[in-house]
Amino acid sequence: MDSQEHIKVYAVCGIGNPQRFYQTLEQLGFSVIPHAFPDHYVFTETDFAKLIDYPVIMTEKDAVKCTEIAIPNAWVLQVVAKLPETFQQSLLARLSTLTKEGKVHG
Repeated sequence: MDSQEHIKVYAVCGIGNPQRFYQTLEQLGFSVIPHAFPDHYVFTETDFAKLIDYPVIMTEKDAVKCTEIAIPNAWVLQVVAKLPETFQQSLLARLSTLTKEGKVHG
């Protein structure tokens, strides 16, 4: 996509760090019109009533809460978390120090 041809989108999210979502969309070449809601927000049709001029992009977390709402031209940004390779080793090492009761050995 040419940098001159950014597609305007409504970025709708009810997450703890909406800036990260917006930055991801911008890195993908979108011109973001942010619409942030509180974390764990319960969306209604009214929330989308005026979002008709551009496509609506939302997180998967929010999209599953909107399955009963008719949102024209809505899209979902799928995100795959990539943890460092050392994360699994560190987590397993910490878990191995716990007893069955959840207490740390020693």
